[in-house]
Amino acid sequence: MINWFEQYYSSEFISDLIKTQTHLFVAEEGIGANQLLENLLKKLLCENLTDENKTCNACPSCRYLIDEHPNIRLIDKNIELKSDVITIDQIRELSSFIELASTSERDKKVIFIKNTHYLTSSAANALLKNLEEPPNNTFFILLTSNLHKILPTIRSRATIHKLASPTNKQCEDYLKDEHPEAIKFLDLAERKPFLAIQMADDKELINSIVKIFLRGKSFDMMDVNESLLASGPQFFVDMMQKWIADLAHFKEFSTVYYFKNLLDQIELISNQLSYKELLNFYKKLIEYRRLSETTINKSIALDNLMIDYKRIFA
Repeated sequence: MINWFEQYYSSEFISDLIKTQTHLFVAEEGIGANQLLENLLKKLLCENLTDENKTCNACPSCRYLIDEHPNIRLIDKNIELKSDVITIDQIRELSSFIELASTSERDKKVIFIKNTHYLTSSAANALLKNLEEPPNNTFFILLTSNLHKILPTIRSRATIHKLASPTNKQCEDYLKDEHPEAIKFLDLAERKPFLAIQMADDKELINSIVKIFLRGKSFDMMDVNESLLASGPQFFVDMMQKWIADLAHFKEFSTVYYFKNLLDQIELISNQLSYKELLNFYKKLIEYRRLSETTINKSIALDNLMIDYKRIFA
């Protein structure tokens, strides 16, 4: 159980969950919202919850994995496209699933939409039509990290749950028991424990990226290739933003937020740069972040970004 979501594991919350058919969960990425909701889906469909409000792990529903369950449809950004979107076709494909909704209370159906903010406008409007008159025993569970990108008409038809982020102690206690190797990535992950776990898994990639950053203007463009984008262009740009933020913050206050284990190297590099240069480059990174979410050629964008990085040392 994820301790900072304790209230959502209670039998009272499960009872409240089935009183309305559309729920919109709002949470920062990396704090465990996906894990919580998958647990709730299992409880929602389990035919014999235990007295401790745990799934029985014996009924027909419990035998399925979430992504294989016949009564669950998972919708997320279309991985076949170069940009992060959920398309209208993905929503239209729900029609046959929804039309077969059962009137039996033991045969609930659930549509779980991750990253709901990636819905295109046409997809959002198509979803809205389904939300207006959902069939009996059909539930829509929506998850977003950006509530403002969700259509007001969708928000108005949903029960909204804003999930609180964990405290520092909750992060450390959870990782100490479950993933101790991820604790050292908590600062870089902005105290988001599940992002820290991902970073621990990607430590070789992170080391490769940071190695290039540390070379300043002396890095070799031959070392800049698509392998640096193994976890996605947004991940790389996010790493660069944190790196530049630490350089700028050290320049002004002699402290850093993210790369605390590299304090000596950051001091050396920041002394080669002006605060104004760092701020101007950070503004460019905001534009690169926006471009990383489009269909632009990611390899070319990466080369341009690193050329711009080298120029701030000129």
